[in-house]
Formats: sequence, structure tokens, C-alpha cells
Amino acid sequence: MTIQPKGIIPPIVTPLDKNENVDKKAIFRIVNYLIKGGVHGLFPLGSTGEWYGLSIDQKKEIIEAVMEANHGRVPVYAGTGAITTKETIYLTKLATDIGVDALSVITPVFISPNEQELFN
Repeated sequence: MTIQPKGIIPPIVTPLDKNENVDKKAIFRIVNYLIKGGVHGLFPLGSTGEWYGLSIDQKKEIIEAVMEANHGRVPVYAGTGAITTKETIYLTKLATDIGVDALSVITPVFISPNEQELFN
């Protein structure tokens, strides 16, 4: 799918149960609610998705659940930024393999590289 980012693409919350497991039923409800409300895309693991506090397995489960719930109705923009470059690369490949439409990769959050270092 070729996408042109436009409209409302909300970073969605990550629902967890009382044992801090991913609540897939809640993800389905959120996705359906947002799409019914007219969003133009979905953004799991963004700023409000608490990506920094989740394991790689949880992130995979979240992306898969959003993709399944969405069922191709709107583009999915997955957040694949992480604390380490190695994890960012892994998550980016993982999300691509799952079939997301676009990626959002943030710059490092705990270090301050200059522009050339970021480019490299």
C-alpha cells in the first residue's frame, strides 16, 4: 500500500491487564472505536503507547493485535524506536515483516548525538 500521511493518526494507548499483560480485547475495542470515529490511521507504540516500558514480545503482540483488529481499514504507523540501536533495528524489521504501512523511529532519548552522528 502506498500511503500519503494525512488527517488524524492518533498514537494509541497500550492497554494492559492487572498482571501487565497486553489486553488484546481492549486493543480491538480501541481500534474499532478510533476507526468508527473517523481516524485516518493508527499509531501503536507511539508517545502514549508506553513503548519504553514494554518487552520486545509485548511490542510484537501489540503490533499484531492492531493489524488484526484493523483488518486493512486504515494505514498502521508502528513506533519502532527503542533505547538501543540494536533493538530499534530489530523492531523495525519485525514490524515490516508483520506488514505495517509505515514506521515511526524516534531519535535516541537518553543521549544527545549531533546531526552528523544521527546521520551516521
